[in-house]
Amino acid sequence: MSKIAIFGGSFDPVHKSHIQIAGLALKRFDLKELIFVVAYAPPHKQQQYAGIEDRISMLRLVTYNIHKARVSCYEAQKKGIVYSYQTLDHFKSLYSMDEIYIIIGSDSFLNLSTWKNIDYIVAHYRFIIAKRANIAINNDAEYLDRCIFIDKEIEDISSTKVREFIKLDRRKAASLLDKKVYNYIIQKRLYK
Repeated sequence: MSKIAIFGGSFDPVHKSHIQIAGLALKRFDLKELIFVVAYAPPHKQQQYAGIEDRISMLRLVTYNIHKARVSCYEAQKKGIVYSYQTLDHFKSLYSMDEIYIIIGSDSFLNLSTWKNIDYIVAHYRFIIAKRANIAINNDAEYLDRCIFIDKEIEDISSTKVREFIKLDRRKAASLLDKKVYNYIIQKRLYK
């Protein structure tokens, strides 16, 4: 059975850690495909800072040369909140013969109990966990048996930090972004 990984998020903006996670997951777990899913309105965030079309465009810029990676507009087309279980079920309907994984950070793993229909998700899907700095997961953590881990710690970058640096220190922002994404942000005057 082949593995399909769903990597969801607001990607506001997509940064080097997102790309690092995707690259490591593709390499380490022999994925058939990795699908970035851009959230129109993530249930756990108050707002998005760039419009959905800009966030999709930035993701397409960085995934263009990543073998086996693509961008899905499934959630964006819904124009509202879409829960993870709904997205996973959608992709399971498309890839019925494959095993579906969802990629999340270790910080998100610690909050799984707050996810809508988490028991259903855990019963039907598995997780690829990206280790984040200073986030420890106990060996007796709930749902651990449904996870595989990227064994390399991911660079500590957040979209929040990137947005702040775009306002205060463009050189620092540029170091955290793919050059094409940085140029897109400057050209479109995003995150001012």
